[in-house]
Amino acid sequence: MKKYSSTEAVSAMASATSRTASLKLCLGIVLLSSLLLPSAPHVLADEESLSETGFFLDTVISITIYGSSDSTVMDGCFSLLDDYEQLFSRTIEGSDVWKINHSSGEPTEVDSETAALIEASLYYSEISNGKFDITVTPLAELWDIENNTGYLPSDEEIQEALSHVDYTVISVDGAAVTLADPEAEIDLGGIAKGYIADRLKDYLKSEGITSALINLGGNVLTLGEKPNGNNWKIGIRKPFGESSSDLIAVVETADMAVITSGTYERYFELDGVIYHHILDTETGYPVENGLTSVTILSESSTEGDALSTTCFVLGLEDGMELVEATDGVEALFITNEMELYRSSGFPED
Repeated sequence: MKKYSSTEAVSAMASATSRTASLKLCLGIVLLSSLLLPSAPHVLADEESLSETGFFLDTVISITIYGSSDSTVMDGCFSLLDDYEQLFSRTIEGSDVWKINHSSGEPTEVDSETAALIEASLYYSEISNGKFDITVTPLAELWDIENNTGYLPSDEEIQEALSHVDYTVISVDGAAVTLADPEAEIDLGGIAKGYIADRLKDYLKSEGITSALINLGGNVLTLGEKPNGNNWKIGIRKPFGESSSDLIAVVETADMAVITSGTYERYFELDGVIYHHILDTETGYPVENGLTSVTILSESSTEGDALSTTCFVLGLEDGMELVEATDGVEALFITNEMELYRSSGFPED
């Protein structure tokens, strides 16, 4: 398999997405009330703005654009969301990912952006020794945490699923993707929302927008500052808090992504034990390392999305080491005991 460095991943994705700027068609984070979270399409606030919500990527998304009342710009955002869902969705028949997963091990020609995003995913698999792995699908489907009300898979079932979880079976040759294991399946859910948010931001900038808020199911990306010149205030939910407004920290930032992965997002509880959706690719069970969430602050939403999961599965010590070694990235780790650990540059409240 081709080795893929972080710099190469970013470069490849940038070149693959040069078309985005010219396109005219086309829950761990809480937005504080001062951010004017939209509740209906095309809301005109005191500051000239447009807001719209929708359902893409299996989650509720919202976009707010300031300094413009041109609805065609918002229409372009939602067209892009639809385009990318048709590429990256695992469940939409005919999508790039669906075709790869149903290829019976044969090379599959995909869009250049899909190929570049898969290669970027492989980089995060390499730096985490496979703890971040987009072939986790058979294991995730076995657990089906989102719909599971208390079923514990047997060891035999887990081992069978694990036998098809191995990122090294993926090879990318130009725009052709091959799974050496015909029973392996990929899922880009751990990185796709971050990538799409970056492309939305690129599109908005190309349309002359200088202030905007992109929220893809709790993956928050800000464009510039707030219209009044102040930083955005992004609230980080308290894990297992009583409500979405129960915060454990607040981040003030501008032109950055704030993305959280945590055990409280999707889980079920059985006999006092919480079984969550972040799975350990070694044991086949939900990760148990004393962490309940990791929030990443980064310029790149793609990087932040991948690192939020990667750092969670690595644990506090190794995850913090990775963050401190990565330029332009900061993190907040929260333990099961609600202890907060900030990287050296993560802002204090």
